[in-house]
Amino acid sequence: MITQFMWVVLLVIGITLSFRSLKWGLFYYLVAALVFPVLWVGEIAVRFELVYCLWLLFLLFAERMVEGKPFYWHFILSRYGLFLVTVVVATLITIPVLGEANLLAHLVSFYGFLRPLLVMLLFLNISLDEKFLKKVLWVFVWLSIPLALLTIGQSLGIGIAERITLLGYTSPWRTPVFALLKDIGTIIRGTGVFESPVFNAAYFLLALNLNGFLLIRGGLKPFQRLILYLSLGLAFIGGIATLSSTFLAGLLVCAGLFLLFVWPKYQLRFLRFALVSICIVILIGFLIVPRLSENPVFAGSLRYQVERIKSWSVLETRYDPTTGFLKGTYQAIMERPIFGWGLNQKEGAFIGDSLFTSLLYSSGVVGLVFFLWTIWGILMYTTRHRHTRDMYGAINQIIFMFSLLLLAVGVGQSGFFTLRIQEWYWALVGMGLNRELRLLHKRGGLE
Repeated sequence: MITQFMWVVLLVIGITLSFRSLKWGLFYYLVAALVFPVLWVGEIAVRFELVYCLWLLFLLFAERMVEGKPFYWHFILSRYGLFLVTVVVATLITIPVLGEANLLAHLVSFYGFLRPLLVMLLFLNISLDEKFLKKVLWVFVWLSIPLALLTIGQSLGIGIAERITLLGYTSPWRTPVFALLKDIGTIIRGTGVFESPVFNAAYFLLALNLNGFLLIRGGLKPFQRLILYLSLGLAFIGGIATLSSTFLAGLLVCAGLFLLFVWPKYQLRFLRFALVSICIVILIGFLIVPRLSENPVFAGSLRYQVERIKSWSVLETRYDPTTGFLKGTYQAIMERPIFGWGLNQKEGAFIGDSLFTSLLYSSGVVGLVFFLWTIWGILMYTTRHRHTRDMYGAINQIIFMFSLLLLAVGVGQSGFFTLRIQEWYWALVGMGLNRELRLLHKRGGLE
């Protein structure tokens, strides 16, 4: 009852705020997407951002209709739209094959694919300034601190962390939290607010990436630098607390991205950042990791994940064609390789563990090509704009690195469609594209 009441109050606050300013409604949307609890309606779990996104879209349409202003579009959205069309076509042509269709389930699933387009459209069509962009990045940094503490608390078996998780951050169809509590007695693999340790691991990789870039980019006050290093250290420990090979292998990807795309421009700052970060991680590690390792299950699981990465066997449980649990998915993909099965569920096919196998299953080779074409367009756009000196340059640099990181982690999880993370990624893309809208306004004398 407390969660339901809080959820309704938060929705009322969001609606009120959006009436005052659609721009700050978007800001509220990002905070909500990352940290607001889940509302249970019977056996159905409703996340706040699912409802609030539609509300903001309604306000945007109403505003455009009243003021007679046009909608702004970008070719990135068109490319993503082609991917959506492929999913719809694949769904329609495979319904007769399976002989059944749950319209409501299909609509809910399609909304999950559609929302990135809606989020980009929202953030593309609202005039944003550099002050807003700074606030967005800093709220991500600030929120990473309590989310890391919640994750660490879950792994330590702290009661309040477990109660918060059970009250606000579990869903009927996601079982890791309940399974861990049943088998071990604690949420030993920290799930944070993401209901899955793998999703949580991806979030901490993004947090490390953002903190590192802001620190190396410079122009910070001493207090800001302190907060960034604190967030970075806690994100590292939080990532370890997930006991996920996604995080451990992702650290290597993060290091590679920084060496390739940050080191050439900021060599001295990079070395200073690396030295300080190592010291902070070691310090926090000595304070927290020994406590976590007191649990033999945690220590054994951490050693196991490290050995899997060292032996290059980390993907065998997923991708081995004979023993991996994607065996049924492979068979389904081979049956319909061109367009896939759409939103239909074929018996024996496991969907959702890997970005690439999920895309091949739902949209076939055609859909996968359209989606990768979208990401390629984003990479090319951000490459052209990431070296400007304003905040739009910083945003595009972050989008560029986030895109490559999510492509890498997408081998083992949902990547660009990860719970909660996807709202932030596609919103950042919309903000990056918003630069062209801002320049257009300037030329037209609207700012």
